Amino acid sequence: MGRILTVAGRLADTPYRIRKIERNVYSAEELCYSLAQCADFMDEEIMDPALADWLSEACGLHELGRLLHGLLRGRHTPRDFVGMILRECACLPAGESAKVLARMEEGRGMASISRDLTRAQNLAGRGHMRQAQNTYTELLDKLPDMERGTRAQIWKEKGLHYADSFLFERAADCFRKAYELAPVSEYAFWYVASLYMYLDGDSYRRFLEENPDFYESAYQVEQRAARAESRFKSGSESRQLRRLRQLRRENQNEAFSSRLGNTLKGLQEDYRQRVTASV
Repeated sequence: MGRILTVAGRLADTPYRIRKIERNVYSAEELCYSLAQCADFMDEEIMDPALADWLSEACGLHELGRLLHGLLRGRHTPRDFVGMILRECACLPAGESAKVLARMEEGRGMASISRDLTRAQNLAGRGHMRQAQNTYTELLDKLPDMERGTRAQIWKEKGLHYADSFLFERAADCFRKAYELAPVSEYAFWYVASLYMYLDGDSYRRFLEENPDFYESAYQVEQRAARAESRFKSGSESRQLRRLRQLRRENQNEAFSSRLGNTLKGLQEDYRQRVTASV
């Protein structure tokens, strides 16, 4: 993905890392747009003297660096600090900075648990699975045992992100813990779905025989799996695979290599677009 053209300062040779979202930025524009994206859970961590120095020295925004250091010496809030950056850089569309600051103000009233949970979801959504899982673990360590509902939600989120990485056995363990804390149908469904994905047929059926309370969830899982398989068999991906197998059986190696290359190129482009959209 190309770098943003600068209208405030210059591109930095070395990036500033926004630790809250595990992102490197190379310009004031990238900084402003990143701050806008994570305004809901921005806190005192953003009031970093190193950020003021980076804007001054690496981006050439000396006056902004001076103003930020002035804020750091006084009794100011993260909203004041971010507001100064947005105002002096003027990178966001008209009216957008006020919305960002309003979201920050709302975020200040969030419990630290909710803020960290939002952060973990944001990290996972952008593919930073290890950092997200570490944050979920830290949250579970912080939460008192009596907060069963919130603990269940966190276990569910952990499970969903393991499932996204095809780690279904780990996902099932997380969903089981969520269900034990809050025995609701949503958690039961995800638990059974994960078991369905990694257990062999005999083990899966034995689990249901021993746990009849999950029959309804199993029915929903199997119905959804059947619909997904039907859609796949009638879709373009299935037709491509059938054609590749036919070419391989017929020893049409040149045609096979050409079609396989085109298929892989399409998958790579689709992956690139999805990753770019999440950044």
